[in-house]
Amino acid sequence: MVQAPTKPAPISDAPYGADLVEAPPITLRLPVQWAADDDCLIELGERNELFGFERTAEGALKISFPTGFPVAEHELNLASQIAAWRFAARSGRATGATGGYSLPDGSLLIPDAAWISDERVEGIEMSPTKPLPAVPDFVLEVRSFSQEIADQQEKVERWMANGVRLGWLIDPFDARVWVYREGQDAPELLERPDTLSGEDVMAGLTVDLTRIWPADND
Repeated sequence: MVQAPTKPAPISDAPYGADLVEAPPITLRLPVQWAADDDCLIELGERNELFGFERTAEGALKISFPTGFPVAEHELNLASQIAAWRFAARSGRATGATGGYSLPDGSLLIPDAAWISDERVEGIEMSPTKPLPAVPDFVLEVRSFSQEIADQQEKVERWMANGVRLGWLIDPFDARVWVYREGQDAPELLERPDTLSGEDVMAGLTVDLTRIWPADND
């Protein structure tokens, strides 16, 4: 067993009138032969189904928690639009918030949604029990209530450094979007946009954001 203490949520202007409290330590059930490789992370997730586990390039373990209802609903809304485009276009493969990717720098990350082109998965054997050893063309990250935006920005930057072509970081609480593009030094910040485009990465994709933004008087 190992205990991983959590830190208080760092958001001062709590949305939805929520109170912030410090969570107690978490007890994890570890595999008998433990190492932070892909196989052990998969088994760790199976033994502790409430949590998600990622690995940094430095080998550190990161634990994610179930999101609150509003954010979970937003994630499904956005992922379903991406999946609908993928099936209509008959192009590539799409994953939701449980699909992991083993990246060239040694990290194992799980986006809230992703799309990978047929070219990038060609010749790769897909295992039903392991993360995909490939880099998606597109990733979506949605900020949850307990996450600092800086941590999420760092994660998307990690995705981009590994070869992602287009990344979206969406903050549903402050109605902001950061659009990351391959070859650009800094992301583009959008304030309360109605839609987002798949641009030349996912041609023809337009995602409607109007349902995820809080009302103006919230």
